[in-house]
Amino acid sequence: FTVEETERIAASVNDMGRMALSYPGVQQGGDDTENDIIIRGNSSFGILWRLEGIDIPNPNHFARPGTSGGGITIFSAQLLSRSDFYTGGMPAEYGNALSGAFDIHFKHGNLQEREYRIKTGLLGLDFATEGPIRKDHSSYVVNYRYSTLGLLNKLGFHLVGERVSNDFQDLSFNIYRESDDKKKQWTLFGMGGISLEHYTPVTDPEEREPGIANEWEDRRQGSNMAALGSTYTHLLNEKSYLKGVVALMGSDIFRMYDTLNLEDVRYRYNTENYLDNRLSTSWTYSVQMNERWSLKSGLIGHLIFYRFFNETNPRSSITDITEKQRLTNLDGGGTTFTTQAYSQANMQINSRWSLLGGVHVLFLGQNGTASVDPRISARFRFNPDHYLSLAMGKHSQMLPLAAYFYQDTNGFQPNANLPMIHSNHLILSHTYITRSHLKFNTELYLQQLHKVPVKPDAESDYWMLNEQSNFPQFPVVSVGKGMNYGIDLAIEKFFTNQVYFLFNGSWFNATYHAYDGVSHPSRFASRWVSALTLGREVAFRNGNTLQFGGRYLFNGGFRYTPYDPVLSELQNTYVPLAGASWEGQVPAYQRLDARIAYRFNRSRYSGILSLDIQNVLSTKNISSVGYDAVRNELYFRQYPGGDFIPVLSYQVDF
Repeated sequence: FTVEETERIAASVNDMGRMALSYPGVQQGGDDTENDIIIRGNSSFGILWRLEGIDIPNPNHFARPGTSGGGITIFSAQLLSRSDFYTGGMPAEYGNALSGAFDIHFKHGNLQEREYRIKTGLLGLDFATEGPIRKDHSSYVVNYRYSTLGLLNKLGFHLVGERVSNDFQDLSFNIYRESDDKKKQWTLFGMGGISLEHYTPVTDPEEREPGIANEWEDRRQGSNMAALGSTYTHLLNEKSYLKGVVALMGSDIFRMYDTLNLEDVRYRYNTENYLDNRLSTSWTYSVQMNERWSLKSGLIGHLIFYRFFNETNPRSSITDITEKQRLTNLDGGGTTFTTQAYSQANMQINSRWSLLGGVHVLFLGQNGTASVDPRISARFRFNPDHYLSLAMGKHSQMLPLAAYFYQDTNGFQPNANLPMIHSNHLILSHTYITRSHLKFNTELYLQQLHKVPVKPDAESDYWMLNEQSNFPQFPVVSVGKGMNYGIDLAIEKFFTNQVYFLFNGSWFNATYHAYDGVSHPSRFASRWVSALTLGREVAFRNGNTLQFGGRYLFNGGFRYTPYDPVLSELQNTYVPLAGASWEGQVPAYQRLDARIAYRFNRSRYSGILSLDIQNVLSTKNISSVGYDAVRNELYFRQYPGGDFIPVLSYQVDF
């Protein structure tokens, strides 16, 4: 995907996670305010983020532990060069991921002249500049964003909740230099972001619903993330190159939750902090041996310095806020490392047949676990625009690092030696591209999951990949299994004649086996996903352009486990109904987004005035399921007001 594509998609707000919702088999994690990516029924935990050839921690504002998503990505899409988004099976160069990968590259600044961009709107301020340091040889590009979503709240539009405020800011840059003979290239790249989300209680204690927990809570949560790195690329000859990356990275995710009683006395019932700092390097060698054979090999290493803390009180009462002692589940720090190695070969057998095969090795120094993942794919071309492909391979991923350090009341760490999760992919695809620039694509897929952590209790339905965030904070064993299978259909018209569209529909099933060995639908088994994205541009004689487009999402509703009314009433808290794991499903999710923009050009500057609207029809989708302890019943929360969310912005380039 390119910067131009992200700018055309309605309500994507230059965010790769939201843009990806237009692609086959992709849906969000049940919440419009988050950009978690659910691919073919897999948890968002299974996504890999890579920047300039190096794996990076979760690069999202408002990131949460145990997931790859958050609120919005830290780097603006306007800083991107051409990047890749993988779903399903991936080549051997990508490891430590179960379901997909974002491979992000920053663009080089203008080598000839200096340029500036200022963008202001309801989401905040965006400033970018780029230009030459030494003409034709070196350049820079910098982007800074400051946003306070509280402005939308004051206008009556609540993205997250009626009593929720959000603030974030970030900075990204890329400095590029090349040698006089253009055979050597260096970059210095960086990104960093801070974010804070504040949930406030209902102001007057007398107006707080006794059974609604969040009306009594004051919660602060957020995340800070930064990466600073350098790349070196050496074109050894016309057929080979060597690329190296060295980077320093850090991630800090935190949560501080208080509950208040009728006198507004505070009690801290949950404190979490996850600090992950890394010194990382990646080296890649690629060679085109002849017209038919090419080889690519690489090494990736991370030296990790960590500090984790989690202290919580699993309370059941709203007003009796000191009824239980807080329990410390995580408390400690240290150093560990991971290493990855891969090699893949591409063979063009003849004009019709080609093969791509390779192997990826992943090793975690903390407990000495390793995985060897072979992968292979074959492609048969009927003609240059019509081909059939078959791919199969093994993919493995280590658990969230904090999961290995859970400790019980005796200080013992029962999950320290858990193995990696394994996933086997089998994909059969057919692609046809017409002369009128229409692309038809069909994919049949099967995914088998093994060694998933589950709770060693025959009455428990816990399966780690049902988590959208977080990780097991109790003893688990890696004997869980799962299976996802389905079909993706897509019709795409590339941007020609000022028109583009992408229509896709997916049907799938996702099941799992916990410790009881019984098959259950997984949390993300919504059964179907569909999206229609389209756009039109009208060019005027003066060079100005009117853009308008839309996106319609229609997906199966998210799943939940019904409650046991008898036991829930006796225990004054939600108790899941035995044998009904994730059997409940809310009504289908529907949302229409729209975009209209006017681009103008002048001799010394250009600009664009745009309006992106999320949920144009104010469809009242369900956002989550809660339990009312007073009424002893489940209730469905809807997105705040069900209102559409307008994002008006003005951008000028000069």
